[in-house]
Amino acid sequence: MKKNVFLIFVAYVWTKTLLGLSFHPFSTVREVTRRPVLLPVIFSPIIGLFTLFVLGRIAALLITTYGLSRELIALALSCALIGIILWQLLLLYLLISFLAAFWRR
Repeated sequence: MKKNVFLIFVAYVWTKTLLGLSFHPFSTVREVTRRPVLLPVIFSPIIGLFTLFVLGRIAALLITTYGLSRELIALALSCALIGIILWQLLLLYLLISFLAAFWRR
């Protein structure tokens, strides 16, 4: 298999699983526990959180804003932060519950 084809395949599987985690987290986490090679996809929100912090720092350096627009930027970033953290906690809870059920069997 060529390197480009493999990268496209990995990107497809990662994106498909990430979309599944976004819209159907319960069933997708169940599928990920059956295929442990996809386990790193569950930690994608942490990558998004890191990206959020990097973008926040870049925006702070490039954009000097005052007043209402600065508060709106802070509000958007804090809402994204809370959403990403809650999504990651949900995915970790589902993963732990499925792994515990799998080990009990």
